[in-house]
Amino acid sequence: MSFYIKDIEIKKNVILAPMAGITSFSYRKFMNEFHPGLTYTEMISDFALIYHNKKTIDMLYTDGSDRPLALQLFGGSKETILKAIDVLDELKINYDILDLNLACPVPKVTKNNAGSSWLTRPDELYEMVYVVKSKINKPLSAKIRLGYNEVNVDQIAPLLEKAGVDFLAIHARTKKELYLGKPHFELLANIRNEIKIPFCVSGNIYTVEEALNALKITRADSVMVARGGIGNPLLIENINRALEERDDFEVTNFEKQTEFLLKFTNYLIEEKGERQAFSLLKGISPKFFLNLDLPNIKNLRSALSREINSVDSMKKIIHSYKEEFL
Repeated sequence: MSFYIKDIEIKKNVILAPMAGITSFSYRKFMNEFHPGLTYTEMISDFALIYHNKKTIDMLYTDGSDRPLALQLFGGSKETILKAIDVLDELKINYDILDLNLACPVPKVTKNNAGSSWLTRPDELYEMVYVVKSKINKPLSAKIRLGYNEVNVDQIAPLLEKAGVDFLAIHARTKKELYLGKPHFELLANIRNEIKIPFCVSGNIYTVEEALNALKITRADSVMVARGGIGNPLLIENINRALEERDDFEVTNFEKQTEFLLKFTNYLIEEKGERQAFSLLKGISPKFFLNLDLPNIKNLRSALSREINSVDSMKKIIHSYKEEFL
């Protein structure tokens, strides 16, 4: 069922999570073919915007094929975040929803009072969100965690709604837990009774069953797919079909995964150029063959991670594996 983030209709209940180094325009364009309800940019630094960093500004490119699009901004102070929003306005960046990253657990972010460190400063957080909401004319969303060292989501979620947030994405771990261990969806079972705005949940969504279970426990409006979708784009499509009570799930195979990888590769080259694209693909391309139960598939993944530097080299490695083992 569709839902609204303020006046933006979200037509599907699976959302593509923001991921640093992953959710570039080409990744969003590729994944949008599998029908997420919403996509996000990578994390955008307020200081990088203020100083007009070219690499950061390039990260904001879109041709509209990845809409609706949330632009995820992070920063450590009200003043710098507001200045960054001014830059977005000056540059006429095209996006639908402004998202505040209040979830990132990485030390280089939290040590500058950004990301999940905001969860330790509720009064300051309220003031920042309130003035941001007053400044923009778009829906405002926020991505949070259960808490920093201790769980305080039952305090933070209503506070953010009161400050003007229109949508919440909640990662079911604390900052202290990083991405380790099982997510605690049971700790979000009461959030539906505490806020009226729509929300989604995330954490270890690698299968359709995990997505359905998270939604059942939390009664969230949507579920967010992050690492579980890298190289496995049919996960989004199949969760959507399960939520529509369909049983015609897409089944993948070696040929499909090869086709998906080559399509994404072409998008990435078009966006970033061959050299940068293949630098990124050494980390991403092996994941397209992660879930296939095939002989010596680890050899293929290893070769892709070490040896690719062009489309031809990628095709040659894949063809050699197919000739030898399939």
